Amino acid sequence: MIFLSIPAFAHESAQPIDPSNVWHHWSAEPWVLVSLPLAFVLYGFGVRNLWSNAGLGRGISVIRVTCYAGGGAILIVALASPLDSLSGTLLTAHMVQHVLLIGVAPPLLLAGLPGVALPWILPRLTRRAVGRSSGARTMGRRAAFLIRPLPTCALHGAALWLWHAPAPFEAALGNEAIHAFEHIAFFVTAMLFWQSLAVSSRGPATVPSGIAAGFLTLVHSGFLGALITFSPTLLYPWYRRGPDSWRLDPLADQQLAGLIMWVPASFIYLFACLVLAARLLVMPGSYRKPARQSS
Repeated sequence: MIFLSIPAFAHESAQPIDPSNVWHHWSAEPWVLVSLPLAFVLYGFGVRNLWSNAGLGRGISVIRVTCYAGGGAILIVALASPLDSLSGTLLTAHMVQHVLLIGVAPPLLLAGLPGVALPWILPRLTRRAVGRSSGARTMGRRAAFLIRPLPTCALHGAALWLWHAPAPFEAALGNEAIHAFEHIAFFVTAMLFWQSLAVSSRGPATVPSGIAAGFLTLVHSGFLGALITFSPTLLYPWYRRGPDSWRLDPLADQQLAGLIMWVPASFIYLFACLVLAARLLVMPGSYRKPARQSS
């Protein structure tokens, strides 16, 4: 792995990064180095075994595999590239990182159907036994019941607001373990949220709840971005000095970060709502033809 030879970045001990040396600061957090390659390897083995049995592109299309690879590449950019290190200098970079973790990587990864690929890493007899198990089917039904749009919207929203409050945000900047936990909270709750939207798209009875969850997330995350944008004071004192090396006023850096959370992220949620609405319109049984009136 290329990142094994690169020293880990710690916000609490690093000096502000300036444009002249930004590309020298790659991150190498152990949990990233372990989890990302492991996820790629397991998914790759699952897809290979599936295609060797069903044929190339069957079960999971090449486009979906490309989406999964794209989601993994986004995670590398967010967590291992100089963007992660720069997030300790510029709030704008930190907000870009959060948008990638919350709104870009999760839907791409889920579009790759990892839940279809991963069972194929099991031996054939084990896979068949699990598929026939009533316990596995019951667990699957319970998981589907728990992954509903509105509860996951509330959980993801709570994580979003909690970790952007000044005290937790500053604590994460000053401690790498807390910072890692913050990223895990963002990513896991976002994966649950986007999975719930995907599940809601399967039938006309559930699509409206998915649209509602997407719209609520659009509204509350946009409101949080607006609060950051229009705050007359610096919300995160950590960024009092760092933007100077980029010839950027700290308050302007905060305003730009708020705009990134407000506008681009809102378009992502709006697009999801529009996709669900379009799916609802073409679903059989989503509307009924008006009955003919008798003469």
